[in-house]
Amino acid sequence: MTLTPPPARRVGLWGAFRNFTDGLAGRLLALTAVIVLAIEICVFVPALARYHEDWLRERINLAQIAALALEPGNDIADALEDQLLTNAEVQHVALQREGERVLLLGDPNAGPPATPPVTYDYTNATSWQRFSWAYQTFFAPPGRILRVLAKPRFETGECIEVVLREAALKRAMEIYAWNFLWASTLILAAAAALIYGMLTVGFVRPMGELTEAIERFRDRPEDVSIAFPRSRGVDEIGRAQRAAADMAEQVRNSMRQKDRLAALGAAVARIGHDLRNMLSTAQLVADHLSKSEDPDVQRQAQRLERTIARASGLATGTLKYGRADEKAPELQRVEVAPAIADAAEDGLVGFDDISYRPQIESGLACAADPEHLHRIVTNLIRNAAQAMHQKSIRPKEVIVRAARFDTRCEIEVMDHGPGVRENLRDRLFEPFISAAPEAGGTGLGLAIARELTRAMGGELELTRTGAEGSTFKITLPAA
Repeated sequence: MTLTPPPARRVGLWGAFRNFTDGLAGRLLALTAVIVLAIEICVFVPALARYHEDWLRERINLAQIAALALEPGNDIADALEDQLLTNAEVQHVALQREGERVLLLGDPNAGPPATPPVTYDYTNATSWQRFSWAYQTFFAPPGRILRVLAKPRFETGECIEVVLREAALKRAMEIYAWNFLWASTLILAAAAALIYGMLTVGFVRPMGELTEAIERFRDRPEDVSIAFPRSRGVDEIGRAQRAAADMAEQVRNSMRQKDRLAALGAAVARIGHDLRNMLSTAQLVADHLSKSEDPDVQRQAQRLERTIARASGLATGTLKYGRADEKAPELQRVEVAPAIADAAEDGLVGFDDISYRPQIESGLACAADPEHLHRIVTNLIRNAAQAMHQKSIRPKEVIVRAARFDTRCEIEVMDHGPGVRENLRDRLFEPFISAAPEAGGTGLGLAIARELTRAMGGELELTRTGAEGSTFKITLPAA
């Protein structure tokens, strides 16, 4: 497996900036800035519209007060009338009563407008219109005249109408917007800095430490000085830190065990090679002794030959298993019935008292390597025969059932032996664990059989065992 190298850390001021923006801290800062900007826009838009309406209503109220002072019977000088209009910042004030428009105040110096006035009717205005009028004023060209209609506040009438220049309102809105933006920006920036600092301490920094430890561990997993942070928090970061630390410890233990097993395997290979040479010599001596005319010598020589044969088989099997040089399976369509019959013939050699009884679905075929399947089934049938051999069990037969279920083919090898001892059941498929050591097995047959089955995309498992016998099930893809 090829590991992709991490991107190189940039150097220099610009490189440090790029490292920051590419990291989690830079992205968090950018996200915080976007959120602050969005909040400011959401607050500023309605606030400016509200200020626009309040400013106009204040001018309408001032105009009404000035108009009340000019009711019939009140003698007011022209200078005072001009002063009232100036304070209200309006040019004309009119009142609509019973369908008749009555001019209450008027600036004699105000000439006719160069363009028709823009009307804002607040008597029946919707919320959207109020927003729209505010931003029309804010971005309007200079020199516009406004005609504003509203409900009277201080006297009866249908509506009051004022005419005024928009320039004063536009200046007031610009000042308000500038002050609002400055104040809100300072407040939100302080809040954003506080939030960013808390998130950095609580999330970014622990993740940075964990990431750095993982990268160092990837480069030097055997270095025990690389310590993973272990947080006591119950959140996801704390759990990730503890899980990474535990995983690193497990990897280091596995690497140490792998190194020891490699050294042990090399030593066993050398010992096995020398042992086979010694056993060959012992075999020659046993053959020579078997030719003796002394019955006791012949009897002991036969026992010696059997012992040497078992020892040689163990050495050979150990060396073959350690090489792990099994060829890759070549999957093809395999007819199950003849393949099982062929394996049973080989597996029951030397067990004349045991019979083979097939219960195989007609026409059943699976996708398998013929050689591997033969080795697997032969091993299982031989194990079943060994479990029943020289036991007072009736009937002495190996039953093989096979059938198709959906997309899989299941083959069961059953015996009537004494079953697998309870202390061996969980470790039965481990190398050098033999269910019948008295039969001279090496304990490698089931381990190799499971490896071959899994290599073909299947599974081998013990599904039943006890005093009534054992059942091993092979699951393979159906053809």
